[in-house]
Amino acid sequence: MARLAKRHGFAFSKTPDVHGGRHDKWYVRGDAVIVPRHAEINELTAKGILKEWDALLAEAQQDMSQDDEEEGK
Repeated sequence: MARLAKRHGFAFSKTPDVHGGRHDKWYVRGDAVIVPRHAEINELTAKGILKEWDALLAEAQQDMSQDDEEEGK
């Protein structure tokens, strides 16, 4: 998750915004990715979490780029 955040130009906090009973919520511009807090996560779940995180970061990066373009006009 940290590498994906860095790739998209976002700082990565090691402390999630919200702790749940068995899950944490990691936020990107208001959208949350739910991450189980277990010793092991199966591969399909991990891939799904990373795919969702990557999509949210890409969308946020694109939104920021559009905002920058509009400010430059």
